[in-house]
Amino acid sequence: MQRHESLQPLSREHHQTLKIARRLQWGEPDADLLRDLTEHRGELEAHFATEESIGRQALRQCPTDTTLAGQLDRMQREHRQIEELLTAVLDGDGEQSNCHRLGELLVAHVRFEERELFNHLQEGCLPGQAGEPA
Repeated sequence: MQRHESLQPLSREHHQTLKIARRLQWGEPDADLLRDLTEHRGELEAHFATEESIGRQALRQCPTDTTLAGQLDRMQREHRQIEELLTAVLDGDGEQSNCHRLGELLVAHVRFEERELFNHLQEGCLPGQAGEPA
């Protein structure tokens, strides 16, 4: 499915996140990995803010869509979980089990957004879609 223009940059960013997530899952938490994760942290924060903004706009577009509301709630809960675990890992709790857990959470989160949330958003809840009021 061709992504809506507002979601395309997010999908590209997901690809970068998956690269780091796989390293977290299968690699040792060495200095290179932790440095890359530190650098990626700011990108994740901006990414989450953009997704949440798009989600708020979509909910205004489709205020009675309970599926969307549930998906957006899940997205936000997972964003907070990722942020908390990322902080723990970068604040010195970079043991392999936490890195592995963060990697698993990132992969599952990206899959959820790409396979469920983004597809649902494209069914008519994004402002500016053809036939929909902006």
